[in-house]
Amino acid sequence: MYWTISVAVSALAAYGTAELLWLNLLLIPLILTSKKDFPNLFILLAISSLSFWHFQNYISMHTPVPVDDSITRSMKWTETVKIDGGKVKGFAVDSTGIPYYVLYTIQTEEEKNRLLKISLAGREITVHGTVELPEPPAHEFSFNMSSYLRMNGAAYLFRSTEMAVHEKENRLSSRLTERRAAVKSHIERVFPASLQTEAEALLIGDRSGMDAELSSVYRTLGITHLFAISGLHVGLLTVMMRITAKRLRIRMETIDTMLLFLLPCYALLAGGAPSVWRAVSVTMLLLLSASGRLKLKMDNALALSALGFILLKPYVLYQPGFQLSYIAALSLLYSAKYLQKQQSALLISASVTAITQIALAPILLVHFFELSLSSFLVNLLYVPLYSLIILPSNIVLLVVSLLSKTAAGPLFFIYEPFRTIVAFLTTWMAGVPGQVWIAGRPGTVWLIVMVISIACAFIVVERWNRKLTGLVIVLIPAILIQVKPYLDPNTYVSFLDVGQGDSIVIELGYRKGVYVIDTGGTVSIGPPTWKTPEHPFEVGRQIVVPYLKGKGISKIDKLIISHAHDDHMGGAHEVLQELRVKEVHAPAGSFSEENMVPVLTEANRQKTQVLSRIAGDEWSRGQTKFTYLSPFDDNYSHNDSSLVLLMKNDYGYLLLTGDLEREGEQKVIRKYGQSKLSPLILKIGHHGSKTSTTQEFLDFLQPDIAVISVGRTNRYGHPNEEVLARLHAQNVKVFQTGEHGTVIFEMDGRKVKKTISR
Repeated sequence: MYWTISVAVSALAAYGTAELLWLNLLLIPLILTSKKDFPNLFILLAISSLSFWHFQNYISMHTPVPVDDSITRSMKWTETVKIDGGKVKGFAVDSTGIPYYVLYTIQTEEEKNRLLKISLAGREITVHGTVELPEPPAHEFSFNMSSYLRMNGAAYLFRSTEMAVHEKENRLSSRLTERRAAVKSHIERVFPASLQTEAEALLIGDRSGMDAELSSVYRTLGITHLFAISGLHVGLLTVMMRITAKRLRIRMETIDTMLLFLLPCYALLAGGAPSVWRAVSVTMLLLLSASGRLKLKMDNALALSALGFILLKPYVLYQPGFQLSYIAALSLLYSAKYLQKQQSALLISASVTAITQIALAPILLVHFFELSLSSFLVNLLYVPLYSLIILPSNIVLLVVSLLSKTAAGPLFFIYEPFRTIVAFLTTWMAGVPGQVWIAGRPGTVWLIVMVISIACAFIVVERWNRKLTGLVIVLIPAILIQVKPYLDPNTYVSFLDVGQGDSIVIELGYRKGVYVIDTGGTVSIGPPTWKTPEHPFEVGRQIVVPYLKGKGISKIDKLIISHAHDDHMGGAHEVLQELRVKEVHAPAGSFSEENMVPVLTEANRQKTQVLSRIAGDEWSRGQTKFTYLSPFDDNYSHNDSSLVLLMKNDYGYLLLTGDLEREGEQKVIRKYGQSKLSPLILKIGHHGSKTSTTQEFLDFLQPDIAVISVGRTNRYGHPNEEVLARLHAQNVKVFQTGEHGTVIFEMDGRKVKKTISR
């Protein structure tokens, strides 16, 4: 176990900073107290040094040298390849073993149909294109393509303009890949539509068919792990095969030998996720140990499994699946004595659920910013349900349907209604409010405090059986994390990088109020075509919501829609689905717009109050006052009817203008032209379009700082050069989200204490 920890530290040091190697010193007292000999200490230091050198060489060999010109490469698609709308994308490895994330734009619908007929996974291809670095993330809590590449051992994107697919090779890995594709195709042809997503996830580890709403339901209840092939699946298959062999009077030694060959094949067939390989490798080691061919304890089997993984693919340490799988197994392994003391199956099940949920909490918060509070009770029901009924049923349905579609018909007839009832109850339970604790991503110090408190709680419970004391120890850092934002006196104004759109988040000091102004969105042009992705990018769910959850925000006091254009409110219904919103504000007269329908529908479903607002409407929170300066009537006219919001606090003023154009600016000047707004942070109207931010408007406002929400490579040419020239002529400090990323102003009393941008 110590060797595995040392090797893991060396891998992290090789990918990060060499100073992390000093963490190995923490193992010295453990070794000296448990082993009481110095040879083990020297072996540990030697392993640490050698593995660090090995990982550095691995990284240098698997990192390509970037080139500026277009290049041609021979590559091989991995299991990750998929066709999504008009693109083929996924990881591919070149002839030297260097992985890339390849993006190929399909040229015609005929080509797409041709590619859909063949299994691309494992295929050799020749691609021509450019090697690129991925774009930076929208903010620190959004999807980070660079991190995703690192998790899979890659560093660059390969943007391909041409792709030639070669004939398949007759290799074992290729045949297994084909079998996996064949099983997926069989499920899509034979299984009822309502059962396909579940069957693909449970049988071959393919969760691509799971939509965002279904994922949200499982995440709320904390049962997502049941759809990841892991020890539960591998253990059940192993037991089923051994029972079947016993009934058929096959010797156990024979079936165990068969399992040593079949289990790795199953891991490949199931997609080769870390959780699968962990379960398979540990099971194989235990089978060898049971046969007498290998003397190995359970903890050493787990450590050896992780060690092999890290040595072969050191980047796997960064994958959430690897972290969750091994930490869960480790926590149960070292809680074995406590579990053996439990008197009933129910107590054992409850203890297993509690141990894993608490042990995994820090990792879940780092990656997902939230914890399911209901998962403890829900898993008590769902783990047996999936172990004893749903998973075995899917295995039986697959086997029977492969043998005879006719024979599978009655089984589907019985199982589908049962599964429909379970799905209905699952959705109903997920709809119960207050089930998720959105804590945000803990900083390094808080993460260390959480880990120490959990370790101390486990020790207290196991050694002295003080469950209540252990619970208090775990809850103390959780309570402090929850209270921390309410002790911060600073106000934060964040202009999120949502591409060509607007989204601003205002957090008042002491968390007295949280206001979201616009949510960004994707502008759709025309009806869907063969190029349209199956799961289009959702700005609200994938950029705005992660930012809010990453900061520990679970409730929005006011969601303000400046006007009914998709690039400003396309993600509003997604925000309403994911977070609790007390009020929605929109311009007077805008509710009849077609693209407002999803927002109004979701607001009604969530029982959120929707209010129409015009100039003069206002509210205050402490020393901060908010006033709408526009529109002046309910004759809604899109851009010039934007809700213009003025915030006044100890610092000065913040003016958010939506997409206000020249005519709307003139109305504001005529009404408020005698006002003095200084100092002022101005959100430039209409993304810096030449139809906005006139000289007269700037002369009236005299802003000190301006922010332009704009896409990096937008097709509109925003921001306009004349607008930028006018701003520079007045010595205005300008930030662009397309250039600087998400821009955050931290206001401390009468000054902007800090400006954070990418």
